Amino acid sequence: MSSNIKSGKEVIDEFFADVMKLKGVDDNIVKKLMYLYQEDKLTDTNVQNELDQLLQDELDRNEV
Repeated sequence: MSSNIKSGKEVIDEFFADVMKLKGVDDNIVKKLMYLYQEDKLTDTNVQNELDQLLQDELDRNEV
């Protein structure tokens, strides 16, 4: 029975693999979250900083 129980890492890895397949999901956001997770930096502050940077990048592109 223990072979059916997944570790937290397995569940999160599966989540990131599956979320990339969903329609309407922003690839840049998923990539940033995956990067933070892989670097063991997935914190509220880091997520907010990365999302703020993506927003600023988008605003900068639209100004041109």
